[in-house]
Amino acid sequence: MDVLELVERAAAAPSLLLATDFDGTISEITAVSGGAVAAPGALGALEALSRAPGTTVAIVTGRTIHDVAARTAAVGAAWRVGEHGAEIAAPGGELVYLAESPTKALDALEREADEAVRRVPSLWVERKRCSIAVHWRLVPAEARPAAFDALGAWADAAARRGFVVMRGRSIHEARDAAHDKGRALAFLLTRLPPGTLVVYAGDDTTDEPAIAHAREIGGVGVYIASSERPNTAVEPDLTLDGPGAWIAFVEALAARRGG
Repeated sequence: MDVLELVERAAAAPSLLLATDFDGTISEITAVSGGAVAAPGALGALEALSRAPGTTVAIVTGRTIHDVAARTAAVGAAWRVGEHGAEIAAPGGELVYLAESPTKALDALEREADEAVRRVPSLWVERKRCSIAVHWRLVPAEARPAAFDALGAWADAAARRGFVVMRGRSIHEARDAAHDKGRALAFLLTRLPPGTLVVYAGDDTTDEPAIAHAREIGGVGVYIASSERPNTAVEPDLTLDGPGAWIAFVEALAARRGG
């Protein structure tokens, strides 16, 4: 499948769900995640697409629901999925799903993450409602062997506590095994007409369940390649080179479907 074929297929679908990751997909990866912003044109294209008849837009991310809502506020009529499916908000902001936080287990795991940071100070820990992420993008090359040793020990501790550890682009994240982006897509589809065509795009290991689920149900999985992660462990229908190519596709689809 090429881009033009996908535009035509998505434009013709009576009911369409276009779901996209945020970081690395409509935003470039930044050294510190707080600095990430949607690329020029991305939010406008998603907003335009969300107004097209029979069209649903969703932004699906590992960020918290409040974080992604703030970064994508210009897209008014979008579903938002936070923490890989542990938080789901309908257009307008109403929370329709909120997983229970495993607070005690996360507290213990956060203490173990803090121990890794004491060993390698350039690691940094991000605590969320239902997960903990340890970022290593800022670790200098000479300290990375020690960082990976510390991260390996932390990942083993997370697995013993029943968490799934996702190894993404310069990040290890431990989350509840009950949630992933593929299950989040399945939840969204229960709110949409039968036969809705799903197009999902993402750039990292955390997106693989959603890419695979989209394809399993007859939809389209799009992989956004990067120099850090040029390939994915699941087979996509289409691979695009960076956020710019994906945003160009969304703009073309919005013009075609809305026109």
